[in-house]
Amino acid sequence: MNRKGEFGQALVLTAAALVVLLGFAGLGIDMGMLRFQRRVQQTAADAAALAEANDLGFGGVNTTAAQTGAQNNGFAGATVNFSQPCPTSVSSLTVTVNNPPQSGPHQAGSANAGDYVEVCVATLQPTYFMRIFGINSETVNARAVATNYGGATKGNSNYNCLLTLGPPAASVEGVNINGHADLNAPTCGVADNGNYNTKGSALTVTAGSFGVSGTNIQTGNGGSVTCMDGQTKCPQDGVPAAANPLASLAAPGGGTQMGALSLNGGGTVSCPGQLCTYTSISLQGNGTVTFSPGIYTINGTAQQGGFSCSGTPTITGTGVMFYFTNGATYGCQGNDTTQLSAPSSGPYQGVLMYQDPQDCNCGTGGCDNGVVSCGPGPALGGNTGSYYDGILYFPNDQITFYGNNVSYSAGAVISDSLQLSGNPTLNLQGAAGIPGGLPPAFTLANATLVE
Repeated sequence: MNRKGEFGQALVLTAAALVVLLGFAGLGIDMGMLRFQRRVQQTAADAAALAEANDLGFGGVNTTAAQTGAQNNGFAGATVNFSQPCPTSVSSLTVTVNNPPQSGPHQAGSANAGDYVEVCVATLQPTYFMRIFGINSETVNARAVATNYGGATKGNSNYNCLLTLGPPAASVEGVNINGHADLNAPTCGVADNGNYNTKGSALTVTAGSFGVSGTNIQTGNGGSVTCMDGQTKCPQDGVPAAANPLASLAAPGGGTQMGALSLNGGGTVSCPGQLCTYTSISLQGNGTVTFSPGIYTINGTAQQGGFSCSGTPTITGTGVMFYFTNGATYGCQGNDTTQLSAPSSGPYQGVLMYQDPQDCNCGTGGCDNGVVSCGPGPALGGNTGSYYDGILYFPNDQITFYGNNVSYSAGAVISDSLQLSGNPTLNLQGAAGIPGGLPPAFTLANATLVE
């Protein structure tokens, strides 16, 4: 049989197959390019959403934040639209901003929807090989949702004056009590990154706002919580975890080595050069002990005493900060009268007490760093009229406030967890109780992505 006339058919079939193969190869290349572009756009959407969420506390969403967030990620010259559904097709670069979101779990009608911002970045991306099939371009969309909502709405002053950092899975609940206590923070927020547990007789809380990242566990009599900002659920559980505003705070230098100090009956404690280290400080008797201005490091182990009190001393000091490390901590919760104020300027402005984040003094429950063999946690108390003017910063510790029918105050508390034992009244003053005012990190917006 003569097949010479069929050679041309094979060439036609090969050419047709090459077109198909090139089409599939082009489809893969174009799809890869479109996916790459979407990842780039997602970065722009994330940045714009975070910028807009940061602006919620400063007048609300605006065109500049959206355009800047897109521009800084390679998408300059965007048209910005507000309060519209995210587009499915566009003819040019478009950024859509919705507050609250128009879709998803945080859309209008959901809890605290006004604290969430939805940003969609859409643009028309050209294709290359897909043009063989008549597809010259495709709309690429990216969507992000961010919020500045952490610890509920933070009260009428827009910051938290109590923040417990331990997550819901922690061995110790964020805020828990044994007894009948009162916690007052009417001008600022309470942010509990763990679980809230009222297992004692009752805990009465009055706060500007109250947010719980974990679960609101009410056992026993349960107590009551009043939120001054009028949030619909108080405390509000399931909120995004609040960030630690002092996470970057550096440890002080050691300064002059002073050894161990024991005072019985009062006296003055010096700090040469306003930077010094004591192995331990022990106060006894009923005299007045005055701390000179300075940064005091206490670096002895708990067995060496840390900072301890017995008797009924009066403890005073202005412009002081105590840094605890190497297992040392603070333990004056008896019948002392404490009147201490943090520095009003300098690198530790507003910080009264600071525990080394590497230390573990979380009490019998253990710490969130996995260490379960821990010494006693910091214990604070004092007679009625005592005050701790400043920030009490114990990032990996359970801090316990003690007292029986006493009322005392502090500026703000940041700790792994908080326990109230007995029936004290703890008044958190917020900015009014922090010398020099709030450190800037407290009031800087701290937005997080949630979708």
